[in-house]
This record gives sequence, structure tokens and C-alpha cells, in this order.
Amino acid sequence: MASQVTQSLVSTAYTTLKNRIVRGQLLPGTLLSENELADELKMSRTPVRNAITHLESEGFVVSLKNRGVLVKEISHKETMDMYEAVMAMLVYTLDVKSERNIQLNMQKLEECLNRQIEAEKADDYLSYMQNSMLFIKAIVSSINNLAMLASMESYVDKLAMASYINYLNTPYIKHYSANNLNRSIFAALQKGDDDEARRLAKGAFTYARSRALESGRF
Repeated sequence: MASQVTQSLVSTAYTTLKNRIVRGQLLPGTLLSENELADELKMSRTPVRNAITHLESEGFVVSLKNRGVLVKEISHKETMDMYEAVMAMLVYTLDVKSERNIQLNMQKLEECLNRQIEAEKADDYLSYMQNSMLFIKAIVSSINNLAMLASMESYVDKLAMASYINYLNTPYIKHYSANNLNRSIFAALQKGDDDEARRLAKGAFTYARSRALESGRF
């Protein structure tokens, strides 16, 4: 029973801290104190420390000797590497979809797409990013490659966080481009045109990379 309680506390601390980091409530460069977090969450330092260890293994924070825990900045290079991996998985899935006669869950794709569009209308960038990633994940999951899905799971929140921080820092740039991209991919898939969907996916990464190079961020 005690072990279950401890695990529940670790889960609570982990979920709370991760949500704050991903939502930009704890920005990169913020120093965290185990003591202060334990007091705030009304628990001992042990579950907080375990939660921080988990977050560190995922790359969200880094422990600094005698200083505390620092919310880690996700570099533009790391962001582009993760995005390239995600789009490569999408392209591969579209490559083998016809070969394996795989049927996509078009209703689920449409739901993700609609939530993206509604998020743009509400100017909820984080929800937009999360649902745009869920759109891609819904396609990739169709081939049931658990290794690919595990990799993608490890990227989704970090990509959402990095994109959201970039959104906050660049109000002068037009955002929400994945809405048009995913609309076009969805339309191609509805028509059964996997080649067009694949072309769009490849073009999206090429465009994102060129923008990063032009801005000197990569």
C-alpha cells in the first residue's frame, strides 16, 4: 500500500511539473527547488526528486550540482532533428500503406484536424501543436510499429513545448502552418492519393529546414 501511495505521489509530481514546463509556465532557464516544490505540492522531497529524475531522463530538465534543477532549453537543432524523425516516420508509413493494404482511421484524423483548426480560431497554440502531432501519430500508428510509436511519444511533448516557446518569442511571424499542411494531407488521403500525401510531408520538412537555415537558427 505504501509503495502504491508513493508511486501515486511521483505520478502527481511528474504530471504537474511536465504540464507546467510544456505549457511554458516554467520557462527554460528556470531554477527549480525540490524543497519549494515539495511544499507547494504538499508532499515529501522523495516523490518530487523521483519525478525530476524522470523528467531529466526525458530531457526536460537538468540537475546542477549545488544549484538545483534547471528547466532545459530545447535547441533549434534538437527541434529540427525530432521534426525530421517524425516526418520520416510519416513518409515511411505512407510508403508501406498501400503495400500492406492498411486502412487509416479517417474519422480520427478528421477529429484531430478539426481540433487543430478550432485551436487556431481560439489562438490556443499549444492545443494546435498537440493536435497536429496527434494527426501524424494517428497515421503512423496504423502500421502498429511499437518502436516507432515509442520514439514518437518521446518527441510529441518536447516538440509541442519547443514550438510553443518559439511562438511566444516570435509574435511577428505567421504561425499555424500545420493546419494547411494537414488539411492537404487529409484531402489527399481521402482521395486515396498516397503519393500526394507523401509529397506534402516531404515538402513540409524541406520548407521548415530552409526557414531555420535562413533565420540562422540551425
